[in-house]
Amino acid sequence: MDICDFTMDLENNNNNTQLTGKEPEKCAGKRKPVITADKGGESKRLKTEDPTVEDTSRPPPQSPKKRLQLNGKPKHNKDHNFTYGNYKHYYGKRILDKNFRDIRLDVLGTQPDLFRGKQLLDIGCNSGHLSIQIAKTFEAKSLVGLDIDRGLVKDAQNTISHLKRQAGPGQGFPHNIRFVQGNYVLEDDVLLEIERPQFDVILCLSVTKWIHLNFCDSGLKQAFRRMYLQLRPGGQLILEPQSFDGYKRRKKLSEQIRENYNSIKFRPEQFTEYLIGPEVGFDKMELMGTPEHCEAGFKRPIQIFTKK
Repeated sequence: MDICDFTMDLENNNNNTQLTGKEPEKCAGKRKPVITADKGGESKRLKTEDPTVEDTSRPPPQSPKKRLQLNGKPKHNKDHNFTYGNYKHYYGKRILDKNFRDIRLDVLGTQPDLFRGKQLLDIGCNSGHLSIQIAKTFEAKSLVGLDIDRGLVKDAQNTISHLKRQAGPGQGFPHNIRFVQGNYVLEDDVLLEIERPQFDVILCLSVTKWIHLNFCDSGLKQAFRRMYLQLRPGGQLILEPQSFDGYKRRKKLSEQIRENYNSIKFRPEQFTEYLIGPEVGFDKMELMGTPEHCEAGFKRPIQIFTKK
């Protein structure tokens, strides 16, 4: 089954905000042109005068953005663009060394056979930096990177296209990688009925918080069930969940996210029980390791869930 069978394009949710203001005042009367003669005797229109307007100096013109600010309109909150955790410079925080190597590779590298010769799906791949490193370092058979942000997917596609041009025609890396845009959370649970196993490994690294904040308990639980269904027997989910403490800092991103945050009952400490329970059905969970990151917020345990 092709990846296009299970990805769904993110709906265009751009809100076109209509600005309304006072109706323009009607003119007091027609303005009479003032005609003067230049030195050559030719008549020339210099300006128009309105007898109802005093001859005072006008303030310099202002940009629409400045006028909005002066009228008391709220400034745009740039964080509203990142309600899915789709930060463009995310890897600037996660990468520590000068070679731009994601430190999570140290943990993933403890079990390289999980990836070698396998078909991988990376959910929430951002700009594709870690996806590309995994596919190259561990010699994956193929890797599909999926992200909800169209701009980040375009960046990832541009990167892999550049690598393919450098490598020339052939097989294997980098020709075994592609990126697609879509929302992993389905519109309705009934769509889970058409899911079929197609991957050996699914990566969900530092994504659960954003699924949770945007699609609530039901959306995250559905995503977990979908991951299980898309894995082949013996397949593995590699999960890096964020702690609930980190949710609170992001609840102000939008009013909707604040409401979703307040409704959450399914906490990260309950994920394992749910994933190996009857609703999902993973056989077991083991701790893969915890990256030794310099920032405490990024020291998140990486877990492996194995399908029967």
